[in-house]
Amino acid sequence: MKEDSLALEMLKELKHNSKRWFIAFLVTLILWFATIGVFVWYINQSIDEIEETTYTQDADNLGENSEINQNIGE
Repeated sequence: MKEDSLALEMLKELKHNSKRWFIAFLVTLILWFATIGVFVWYINQSIDEIEETTYTQDADNLGENSEINQNIGE
């Protein structure tokens, strides 16, 4: 009779461990799908592209203190 109780106790412990591992697997699986979902959502977000405006000046309008020197035809 003592062996039966030991076997039943081991089966109960095995059932408890199996249930705990199954719950851990489900939580991991849910977090994995949530991570993929958030990543897909982030990729599909519309990002307003900032148009860069470049400012140029003519070489003639730079003035005397300019670092640009034009030596064309000399």
